Amino acid sequence: LQVPQVSRQCESARLPYTFALPAWSTQTWTLSLRRCAKMAEKHQLVAPLQGISCHCWNGDQSCLAISPNDNSMQIYEASTWTKVADLDEHDLQVSGIDWCPHTNKIVTASHDRNAFVWSWNAEEQRWKPSLVILRIDRAALDVKWSPDGMKFAVSSGAKCVPICHYEQENDWWVSKMVKKHKSTVTCLSWHPSSQLIATGSTDFKCRVISAFVAGVDAEQQSGPFAEVMPFGEVYAEFNCQGWVQGVCWSPSGDALAYCGQDSSLQVVHFGGAQPVERSIRFGQLPLSCLTFLSENCIVGGGHEMNPMVFTGGASDGWHFDKMVDVKEEKASSSQADSGVSAARARFQAMAKRGNDSKKETEIWTQHASAITCIQRMGSPGDAAYNKFSTSACDGRVVVWNLPS
Repeated sequence: LQVPQVSRQCESARLPYTFALPAWSTQTWTLSLRRCAKMAEKHQLVAPLQGISCHCWNGDQSCLAISPNDNSMQIYEASTWTKVADLDEHDLQVSGIDWCPHTNKIVTASHDRNAFVWSWNAEEQRWKPSLVILRIDRAALDVKWSPDGMKFAVSSGAKCVPICHYEQENDWWVSKMVKKHKSTVTCLSWHPSSQLIATGSTDFKCRVISAFVAGVDAEQQSGPFAEVMPFGEVYAEFNCQGWVQGVCWSPSGDALAYCGQDSSLQVVHFGGAQPVERSIRFGQLPLSCLTFLSENCIVGGGHEMNPMVFTGGASDGWHFDKMVDVKEEKASSSQADSGVSAARARFQAMAKRGNDSKKETEIWTQHASAITCIQRMGSPGDAAYNKFSTSACDGRVVVWNLPS
């Protein structure tokens, strides 16, 4: 009997293909053929026990920067997945990385309470760091460039958010403090206007705050709000029943989503007289990061090890749609499922491993540990806008390609 060969390049979900053996055989086997179009592309970049704390892409997704859960940042070429740089200027774990698509600068934040802006030096053919004085006395937890590339914001355990910009006269990066939080700021996201930030905190609040910096930004904009506010003032504040672990603006800036430690997702729609809040409860483990793939689709990852898709809108509401990773069918035998063979296999499993062979013992998801970071790929309107990547504590980066 000739068994079809399966390509090793396809790491995606499988299509069932069933065939019968000759009439004298009592066994019927099921073979799985992989789809040609890959839905998930998995890459083991660091040791499984080391993990990846965060990652980000450059503007055209040709290079990837990761932190292998220590004080360094590694840069890989996406075409060959080879490491081209290993930068270890920080003293403690790197907790946030972001790559500006406009200036090609990388910003890193660390538990050592510092941030570095990395610029490529063409003459020396290496990345050169520039120290940022954050003026915080607790660890930096997350960092994000503004969409226009003129500023970046850093969340921290010091109950404040430094908004940093470059001063040409003094040739350094300076920061202005946002002090409207009562506890650790775990995450943040920039509004498309680059003048508002949304923050999530362990005080069970999600806030929208003015980040307008005179002399850096052009004419001040209020985004979805009626009136402009001075720097550091709160436009709106929303409640959560747990620590806010992830926050993200929609591509248009008309909706804001944030996830909590209580296994909930909140979506706030602006545009009317008052913001409209939608709350989704789900039975899976909590999310720790999320992003909008479109105005009607949110994808999040966390302790479930499997990305989750939520769909909806302002008029229809939001709901949990599906898990991205789908379990593949394994080869099975009708003869081994019953009779003496089944009893023997079950007894052997109980004797060797102390468990029932019929129970699930293997991790079948692409990730084998909690997802720590999720990044949207492409730009709105691009054909690749349904792609996103995830990194986890298992040392893997997985690139997902959702159906349109």
